[in-house]
Amino acid sequence: MRHEAISERDPRAEEAIKRWDELKQDRTLHEADWEDIARLIRPQRGGFSSNIDPAKRKHEKTLSSEPILAASSFAAGIYSSITNPANRWAGLETPDQDFNNWQPMAEWLDVVNRRVMTSLSPALSPFYSSTFQGYSDIAAFGQFAAYDEIDEANRKFIDVTFSLAECVVSIDAHGRVNEMVRRFMLTPRAAAREYGAQALPEKVLQAAERGDSGRIAFFRHIAPNDQFVPGRLGARGKPWLSVTACEEGCALVKLRGYDDMPVYFPRWDVDSGQMYATGPGHIALPNSRVLNLMEDATIRAAQFAANPTKLVPDRDTIPLNGVIRPGELIYGAVTMQGNPLVRNMENNPNIGLTIEEKRAKAEAIKDAFHYAIMSLTGRTGLNREETLIMEEARLRNWAPNADRIMEEYGAPKIERRFKMLWRAGQIPPPPEAPNGMPLQVRYTSQATMALRAREGLAIRQFVNDLAPLAGLDPRYVDRVDADGLVEALHDASPTLPARILRSRDAADQVAAARQQAQQLQQMMEVAQTGGGVVKDLATAAGAGGQGQGAAQ
Repeated sequence: MRHEAISERDPRAEEAIKRWDELKQDRTLHEADWEDIARLIRPQRGGFSSNIDPAKRKHEKTLSSEPILAASSFAAGIYSSITNPANRWAGLETPDQDFNNWQPMAEWLDVVNRRVMTSLSPALSPFYSSTFQGYSDIAAFGQFAAYDEIDEANRKFIDVTFSLAECVVSIDAHGRVNEMVRRFMLTPRAAAREYGAQALPEKVLQAAERGDSGRIAFFRHIAPNDQFVPGRLGARGKPWLSVTACEEGCALVKLRGYDDMPVYFPRWDVDSGQMYATGPGHIALPNSRVLNLMEDATIRAAQFAANPTKLVPDRDTIPLNGVIRPGELIYGAVTMQGNPLVRNMENNPNIGLTIEEKRAKAEAIKDAFHYAIMSLTGRTGLNREETLIMEEARLRNWAPNADRIMEEYGAPKIERRFKMLWRAGQIPPPPEAPNGMPLQVRYTSQATMALRAREGLAIRQFVNDLAPLAGLDPRYVDRVDADGLVEALHDASPTLPARILRSRDAADQVAAARQQAQQLQQMMEVAQTGGGVVKDLATAAGAGGQGQGAAQ
């Protein structure tokens, strides 16, 4: 990608930095809660309320692991249910199901879906690891920020989840995220490697030559291209524009265009007109605060009981910073009459908190993260029916939010990955489609698979119940559409490839050929049987003639 010449005080760079300041004001209302969530639930994150380098923020230690464990369990649960690498959780198809079942189209869709899903595999992309990191953010904060592009040099894909502290967004008139500014820090040497010497201001290059370790702020602004001209060469001929600016000198260091939005900002529960969402972490936050205070009070009371405050008459009795150890002698601690001059301050270390009270808060936190449902899945000793019931319970609890994640993350990801593979020549041309039939993303979550599997069990049970009745009256079997039964069982197992199922026309041809072969076989058997009868009659007739001659 060719970069334009470096220009300081570039209006596009100034606009990128300005948009960060403007959009960060809209995020201010959420930052206090996000800081508490980071402190109590997701300690890896934080640094929302300032413009300092998030890597240098102070990490505060929480006193309870319960919120962290519950959030981690929830993130793992939605990871395995929404984008499980062991399942075909998404694919492409046309709106016409009959056209999808047409054998050439079914085989082409299998090839396309296999290549798209392979492009997400660990060998070609960090998609699954970055997605789990994103789900951990959405469990705590209610949203996460992600980005992808193709790495042509290494023939791989770049899939990254950004820290929310680095990102601010805006929405369009329909409430869809259509703009993001990311503020991130780089050392001068790292910036030179990333953007090249000609793209950076002179001060940054000099700092890189000196080996300075100080970090410089960069801003990347991705938004719709307001000067988009179809067919124009360069970044201005793309619907989406990316501007990367260096804070030093307000320099434009990189300009790039995209055919489709390379940024994803899925949200958990968001009201109309709002940019930022709430997540399970917001529901768990009040109980997490109380539980942390409970643990703090319990620890302080235990510390006071184990090492109480000493009351002494003067500094001569015990040195100012003195320590009393078991078995030591303290001179001057009692009067000649034996009255103690050193005693513990009277204090009742019992603060009234019980284990049950703290356990109740911990359970409330787990309920906020649907822990009761998550922890049941995969348990041993459960039959398939019980597992399916649990999957349905999970679906009822958070399926609407999972659909939003698919709408704002999964489906755009699959669509964009298909387009990148298509432009790279990795997708074969499709069979001729009537009237330019469009492609659409098909999403199948693990919970949806469980519902379909339950439908498959119901069909098998129906067939088993029908078998005894068929012995009484063949009419019962005549009511069943064999093609419909096979297709329903195939659809109930979404992990099965489409190519294993013939179309109805192809199956009719196979059945006709089989019937013709059976008729031919019957005709040959009849012919053989008829020839044997003629031969037997001829033999019998010959034997009878000889007998008559002998009698004469």
